[in-house]
Amino acid sequence: MALKYRLSNPNYTIYHRAALAGLAATIAAWEDNQPEGIKADFESDFVEITWDETLTEQEALKRILAASFKLTGEPEQQMIDLPGHFIESDRDDLRLVIHNSLCLTFLQHHKMRPGPKQAVPFELRNVDQETGKFVSYKPLYSYAHQTAQGTGLLDEKLAGQFPKVAIIPQSIIPGAMAGKKALQAPADEAILLLFLIVGCTVFLLRPRTFQEKAQACIIVPDVIDLKRFVWDIKRIVGQNQEAKFFSNTYLKRVVGGAEEAALRFLVDINTNVTIETKKSIVGCQVIAMGKVAWDNNQINRSLTVKLNNDYPELDVFKVAYQELNLQAKLIATKKGESFAIPASPIPELIAANLASNRHWCAHFKDLVSEQKEFKRILSSKGGLNKMAKAVKDEIDSLIIQAFYEAWKRIRGQL
Repeated sequence: MALKYRLSNPNYTIYHRAALAGLAATIAAWEDNQPEGIKADFESDFVEITWDETLTEQEALKRILAASFKLTGEPEQQMIDLPGHFIESDRDDLRLVIHNSLCLTFLQHHKMRPGPKQAVPFELRNVDQETGKFVSYKPLYSYAHQTAQGTGLLDEKLAGQFPKVAIIPQSIIPGAMAGKKALQAPADEAILLLFLIVGCTVFLLRPRTFQEKAQACIIVPDVIDLKRFVWDIKRIVGQNQEAKFFSNTYLKRVVGGAEEAALRFLVDINTNVTIETKKSIVGCQVIAMGKVAWDNNQINRSLTVKLNNDYPELDVFKVAYQELNLQAKLIATKKGESFAIPASPIPELIAANLASNRHWCAHFKDLVSEQKEFKRILSSKGGLNKMAKAVKDEIDSLIIQAFYEAWKRIRGQL
């Protein structure tokens, strides 16, 4: 028996392609330790999984799921561990932010992720710190993907065979709304979509425009090359915390807005791409998950934006983050724990403008009207000047430079 998937399938959506990338990444993570009786391989546009004839379809799937969706840690402190994310054992900070983000998106319902009722602390620190600050998370006993929960794929009544049609619950595609009947798909397609959770990148959101304590977003990559995508993901998460990536630590996965998260992902995955090295994606779709007025019971899709691979003023976004030192920061709560918030809304604003094809500094006046943000921009050492140099539009650059020079003269007269 076999499962065969081709990236160029004309019936596939961006979700199928991202899921196929997640499946390819998982197979790559197995390396020489593939599940017993299972043989899996992938190329740039193709994935094939076969199994021993002595295994039933359901037995084969159980082995695939066991090797693909894991937990790590002590029994009462377990976090989600997806081998296809290639997170090393010493990078629990990154594993933690992904765990919390997945619990707000793919696994938001507690029935999809049973675990202890009490949250447990986690000490967050960088390589230079002897002691860090504590953030919390809720550990799990299990989660839906480990048993294909809610799909019917492993229904015991089927005597080891797959059903002709499987169910697609929200744990597979978050925010997907069903009508009178549940969303359905052929069994092989449902199995593929289980790996969407691996192929997507998740961030925690702390937007100024909302008041909820926690939101998250899902970045669905539009993949065109499976091998290159796997290489890109390994390259990003394989770097240490000090590497100049935009999304490879806990604090770098806490952002102001969904568009900012998407641009961080795009910047990272396209780093070191040249004419000779083909890109792995052509863009992405970002889905913000949060409370909405019409549903107080669960987190729903509150925003969906499609982004291209590049934008004319993307360098302004990069400089705004790098030169203004705008990595998220931890603030203490009354309970003695820490809560991560973005250091500034500037990258959030620039990213939202670029993604909406507005001028990169649209609504900037409203932002700097706040004295705190105005002082932050002006007090940064050369940050504003470097932002001006990053602007490609000549008129914009001249206006910013004139403002900068005028401000220096005013300060000199004080």
